[in-house]
Amino acid sequence: MKYSICLFFLLLFSISVRSQNDDLRTEIDKLIRFDTDINFKKTPGFIIGIIDNDSNYIYSFGSKIKKEKVDIQKDDIFEVGSVTKAFTASLVSILVYEGLMTTSDLVNNFLPKEYQNPRLENLKVIDLITHTSGLPKRPSFFGKKEKNFQNPYEFYQNADLLSFYRDFIPGKISYEYSHTNFALLELIIEKVTGKQYADVMADKLFLPLNMDNSFVDFPEKKQGLISPGYDRSEKAVSPWTFKSFKASEGIKTTIFDMLLFIKANLGCSKTKYDTIFNNNFIPLVSSSFNDHLSMAMGWHTIDMKKFHIITHTGKTSGHNAFVGFVRETKTAVVIFSNSSIGAEDLGVQVLRMINFNWKRVNI
Repeated sequence: MKYSICLFFLLLFSISVRSQNDDLRTEIDKLIRFDTDINFKKTPGFIIGIIDNDSNYIYSFGSKIKKEKVDIQKDDIFEVGSVTKAFTASLVSILVYEGLMTTSDLVNNFLPKEYQNPRLENLKVIDLITHTSGLPKRPSFFGKKEKNFQNPYEFYQNADLLSFYRDFIPGKISYEYSHTNFALLELIIEKVTGKQYADVMADKLFLPLNMDNSFVDFPEKKQGLISPGYDRSEKAVSPWTFKSFKASEGIKTTIFDMLLFIKANLGCSKTKYDTIFNNNFIPLVSSSFNDHLSMAMGWHTIDMKKFHIITHTGKTSGHNAFVGFVRETKTAVVIFSNSSIGAEDLGVQVLRMINFNWKRVNI
């Protein structure tokens, strides 16, 4: 009798979960149809991952390959572009927790003596993380090393970056979003640990969080590892390769793995990272162009008065990534698309929907 009752309630729960899953998919379909301008010709396919407290949902839209209707799967690997910066800042938090460095350490102290810049003697690690270093988005004359605009970092070496840093003359210091900042953080992380950035990321973040399909450098140069991506002219493009700037834009991951990372940032991974990352979302620097937008520890924060949206976006020549979450409500939305154009507007719409319409809580 007890077994029958348990089976009955388990069946009811299964039906309820399935119904909720279908209902959420229907609501997302409505958003795509009525509230976004997604062009499935220019963005052939994308996949959405959602966290709503203890529940996870993953939905695939469009196709992985333009000429074939093949659904994108939860283990398909995407380039996340500048979302890499959130991973790198999190890695710095781990190294600070382990006592290997502090965010107030001077940048010059981590660089070879011949490349230290006396004009930047007060530049700190935190200035790189919050984009208040005064360094430009990319180094001057970066394009001289570029041989393929679809693969911009293929030939730019760390020695080129260090030479630029050594000779840089700072102007007015203010908030300026910069890939260069995180390229320098890569060198700092390698100096502190004595290991390559890719190995440190794997050892201290990917492996502990069971992110089994995430990496920086291509393992054994396997072909066909990355989900196909398409540029603005709808042509297939190859993944980016890096001689430098890996800590800025180099990570590849899956929607499933990204949700594991976001759970740690929401404080519900049941790992030490729930504590380590807890202070990474405090607004540190206000944006110069939006009073509600601030920079935290590698994340952008948007003040919604009753809560904060924590977010980052990224793109490469063929992929686009959106990440947004609300710690107060334990909700998150991740969208990976196989186009540089992406579906960022949809990400914001879905995050808003699960907080205001879908969730039955008063925030």
